[in-house]
Amino acid sequence: MAAQRVPAIQAAVQIMKDEGVDIAFGCPGAALLPLYAAMEEVGGIEHLSVPHEEGAAHMADGYARTSGNAGVAAVAAGPGAARLITGLYAARQDAVPLVCITGREGSGRRASGALRQEAGRPPDLIRLAGPVTKRAERIEDPARIPGAFREAFRIAREGRPGPVLIDVPADLAAAEIGYEAGLVPASGFRSSQAGTVRPPVAADEAAPAGGQVGAARWVLDEIKAIFGAATGAGTGPYLVTSSTGPYAGAVGESRRHRVHGRTGPPGWELPAAVGVRKALDSRGERTSEVIAVIDGRGFAFMAEELAVAAQYGVPFVLIMLTQNHRDDGFDDFTDRVKLVEAYGCAGRDVVDPAELRSAVEWARKEAVSTRRPVLVEVRAECAVPAPGGPPLGSPRGSVLGI
Repeated sequence: MAAQRVPAIQAAVQIMKDEGVDIAFGCPGAALLPLYAAMEEVGGIEHLSVPHEEGAAHMADGYARTSGNAGVAAVAAGPGAARLITGLYAARQDAVPLVCITGREGSGRRASGALRQEAGRPPDLIRLAGPVTKRAERIEDPARIPGAFREAFRIAREGRPGPVLIDVPADLAAAEIGYEAGLVPASGFRSSQAGTVRPPVAADEAAPAGGQVGAARWVLDEIKAIFGAATGAGTGPYLVTSSTGPYAGAVGESRRHRVHGRTGPPGWELPAAVGVRKALDSRGERTSEVIAVIDGRGFAFMAEELAVAAQYGVPFVLIMLTQNHRDDGFDDFTDRVKLVEAYGCAGRDVVDPAELRSAVEWARKEAVSTRRPVLVEVRAECAVPAPGGPPLGSPRGSVLGI
């Protein structure tokens, strides 16, 4: 069969499709126009436009953990692309396969040296991403693009999974090459159980026993009562949680459908839940529930991704604990219910333990009817916690439970 002349990035998109990719999470930019044109031409790959590069990486992370395929994020290689690094680090530490594509302005400008004199020059993502990826490669020849993408998916999945970054100049992406379609690369990564990629937590990496001390005990007990009953295979909602913060361990470790981030940064749970939801939708599980539990202070870091979920019809329930720390000098005056409403979502706050269960049930129904995220904010007073540890001044015995 004679090789067909196609834009190099179109060959890459065909490889993505062969690898099972059906969605890419990305931040639009001019340098990504060849990629978008190729996705339109090939078809079959949805694009979710995301305002924050880190959010795109975390969405791809949640998607990969749930789908069993490598997650894909695509961003323009401007100054904001450095925000990818946090998402790449979290995926590398948690062994999650990602392929991140950064679109760069034409290779000629980079080669001329003029770029070095520009105050707004983009960061050197290859050097930045090298320590937190399995491979970071900048394309120098359009003929290299198909091979680079094939290898990216293989490397992301083989051995201990992790992220791979490919930096593609726009002019090389648009350049035509000879490409023989139909070669489907081998696929090596599969989740241990369809629906969950939960990396094993080593004994020395597990959340400390005192990690929950700062949270109001009634909140944790009620969450366990609501979601802890269904633990059999194939039952219950998908619960997105992290190993840190007041909710660490709140829903137990035995759940099959727990999407558990060990090293996700504050707010990781929100964009990860978007990825989990999209993975479930792509395989026809639109009736499956997604519940994300998050700390109130971490929520602010990724709150803007609620607008993405509302725009694209991505429903889930967000349960947030807002801890009113005594004597910590922090005056938290944010009305988070109004904030989520500004993003097009709904929410309620809870201060009475007797109201939590009914508020959660309302949120679950509201998410189904609106196809948007719904917030339940739980307000509770507690002692001041040290970052990543127990409340300040707590006796050692009380932290250890003795």
